[in-house]
Amino acid sequence: MLASLTPEEKLNAMDILWRDLSANPARLSSPDWHGDILAHRIANPSSVPRLPIDAAFDDVRERLNARRDQG
Repeated sequence: MLASLTPEEKLNAMDILWRDLSANPARLSSPDWHGDILAHRIANPSSVPRLPIDAAFDDVRERLNARRDQG
């Protein structure tokens, strides 16, 4: 079934799933390594300016598309 979906349909499905899962964050547990990554980032903040969320999503999409185009 998933193989028959277009990339856009798959992204929409992921968005629907994420919205549903994140609606109740208390029901989700993060792996221990998430805490390690967060602690590292807090101790070593990036000097790169932060992007607004929409710009960050656009940046990630562009990077993914560039990787796909490279093969």
